[in-house]
Amino acid sequence: MENASKALIMAGSVLIALMIIGALILMFNSLSSYQDTNTQTAREAQIIEFNNQYEMFNRNDVRGSDLYSLLNRVVDYNRRKSTSGIGSNDEGADIAFEPMTISYDLKEKEKDLTWDKTNRLFNNNYRNFELNGATVNQFEIDIKKKIEKAKKIAINENSMQNLASGIDKLFLKEEPRDDELWTAIKLWKANTKNTHEIENAKSYYENIINSMNNKENIYIYYEYMQFKRAKFNCENTEYNLKTGRIIKMKFKFNGKIE
Repeated sequence: MENASKALIMAGSVLIALMIIGALILMFNSLSSYQDTNTQTAREAQIIEFNNQYEMFNRNDVRGSDLYSLLNRVVDYNRRKSTSGIGSNDEGADIAFEPMTISYDLKEKEKDLTWDKTNRLFNNNYRNFELNGATVNQFEIDIKKKIEKAKKIAINENSMQNLASGIDKLFLKEEPRDDELWTAIKLWKANTKNTHEIENAKSYYENIINSMNNKENIYIYYEYMQFKRAKFNCENTEYNLKTGRIIKMKFKFNGKIE
């Protein structure tokens, strides 16, 4: 009888132990599932936060100035966060997200950005440009180099903008009136570093204002201003199938300048 009681007690103890172990396992599984859910929720929130930075450009009226900024933003991301990251302080090698690609197309309506239907600033590689996972914005480097060179004729940035905005007053028809010549000269003298004296309005206009070099510089800056005001349609946005993050956006100039 005594042995039977001990056996029951032992059996009860084992059962209780098994129940406790089972409860612990269930609790552990529940905790792991909860942590996995939290991790997944946090990951999804990070993806949404990341994509929101770029979804704002997924529309049909993106200004060229915004596109200009977007290219810089993507280059910075590629360098710091993606597998393209190469610098010693960059996180890309550890985080290893897929790099982003941004492209735009001017080809069909590029002449709408120009004054005389000849594209000087966005010619060659920049009629149709793709920043494919790059960590350097060669677009900005090359465009900025041309703009800085063009601006040397003006007193400052505002002066260069005045010249480009008044391009129709500077470059006149073949037989301009005297009042048109003096309007052009006044605009030129007020905004440039030119120190030539005015002996004859027509001669000053033809030899100074209408010189090939000065015309080229103002044409280039005019195209730069037009590009910044131009409207682009986002024609395609691609997402990484595994992570859900945006990896590619394609834009096309729609012909509108506002």
